[in-house]
Amino acid sequence: MGDQQSNGAARFAGQVALVVGGAHGIGKAIAERLGREGAEVIVADIDCPSADATVNKIAATGAAARSLPCDVRDSASVDTMVARALAWRGRIDILMYVSGIAPGVPFLELTSETWDDTIDTNLRGAFLVSKAVAAHMVARKRGKLVFMASTNCWDAEANLAHYNVSKSGVFLLAKTLARELGPSGINSNAVGPGFIQTRLTQPLLNNPEGMKKYSPERGLIPLGRLGTPEDVAGPALFLASEDAAYVNGVLLFVDGGQLA
Repeated sequence: MGDQQSNGAARFAGQVALVVGGAHGIGKAIAERLGREGAEVIVADIDCPSADATVNKIAATGAAARSLPCDVRDSASVDTMVARALAWRGRIDILMYVSGIAPGVPFLELTSETWDDTIDTNLRGAFLVSKAVAAHMVARKRGKLVFMASTNCWDAEANLAHYNVSKSGVFLLAKTLARELGPSGINSNAVGPGFIQTRLTQPLLNNPEGMKKYSPERGLIPLGRLGTPEDVAGPALFLASEDAAYVNGVLLFVDGGQLA
């Protein structure tokens, strides 16, 4: 992996990447790898101290990076964040929308508050951010949109009706923008992670009974291990790269073969 990354060290040189939800987990791994590969990185997150820590780590490698506060559920917060991102370098070449929550709740116990908060964070936030960024990209006739969807778009999981619906919507948003914005030179795609070890999956990771189905003996994941944030960063960066110049409207599963 080291050789592969060093060979592509300047793959995103001169490009500005906005990673929304970049303070932790998958977003953090994506932001750090973008920095290693030459991008100037903006980390937007509601968790400002953790976003600052991610930026400090990126900057320590010599890459340009900055953090911006953003509550993706609030349109004014999103518009302010995007305006400040554009003011920093004058453009956004890549948008990675990673923000998401996934509280596990049985359907009959699911409150409207939990439903709304999940939809607002995962789906409405993707709409608000991509709309603000896409207007700038359309004016420039270029840009890459990468949305974080999920294997739950394809294979619904019990106790996650709100999450399943939100991530399915994220994928369909990506597909719709591929059709609408493709003529303006913009690629829109989605990544569908499987079971990745992050804060979102920590409650299940702490549940030995719930983890039994993911044991190598059960064979649910053919590669025999859980994924890491770094496993997702590579495919996400591929979709943002020129190697994916003719890839538009796809959902790229990163699940160790779980859906095979």
